[in-house]
Amino acid sequence: MKARLNAMKLSDLERIHDSPESWVLGVIYFSRRDPRLVVRKRIGSLGWTLNFARPLAIPFLLGTLGFIWVSLATLAELDVSKSVKWVVTSVVLFVTLAIWAWVARSGRPVDP
Repeated sequence: MKARLNAMKLSDLERIHDSPESWVLGVIYFSRRDPRLVVRKRIGSLGWTLNFARPLAIPFLLGTLGFIWVSLATLAELDVSKSVKWVVTSVVLFVTLAIWAWVARSGRPVDP
């Protein structure tokens, strides 16, 4: 995938991203031509979404949700103060966002 991503220019990826054919019902990104796993949403200021045409999209989504669920379920069972639970919850969410940002950044080509 890295070779394919490096072969594509940012302008090509933007053209694919902006095409209405890449969006199912206007909100779900599904483009086999785009090699990125994480892409910006149709309105860029709203954040990021997965490219559901990529084979790792569903496992990545389920893994993210599972990580958060298991972490919070385990935390709920522990006998600690509410402030500790808030700190641990914040750390879990921060780590999740950091992983998403890293994956999004690793799939971003640069135009020469």
